[in-house]
Amino acid sequence: MDLVNGTKISRADVRQSYTGGLSGSSELTYQLFYDTKGNAEFVGFEIISLDTSNELGVIVLQHNGCFKNGIATSKFTVVESSHDKSLIGHEGFFRSKEDGQADYQIKGPC
Repeated sequence: MDLVNGTKISRADVRQSYTGGLSGSSELTYQLFYDTKGNAEFVGFEIISLDTSNELGVIVLQHNGCFKNGIATSKFTVVESSHDKSLIGHEGFFRSKEDGQADYQIKGPC
């Protein structure tokens, strides 16, 4: 949706896969606000489905980030975790890389 002065609001639906400390896939919906330079502020929720041998695990992240000069960064909070309730409230961040991948890091509760 185009707004005034060349700004706009957009939506992005993203699918991702995870390897490393957590393994699985996610679905993520971002709401983005673009400025006149093409940079964006975004918010969104990410539902991560974990690959575990015993049961399906789900973690939900609430994102608040920006996209500037081709790099996306986000701070996020774990708002739900079906397999480990102690993760709820933990914060983290990611920064995208040139190859379309991103490193996620989760730290202690907020």
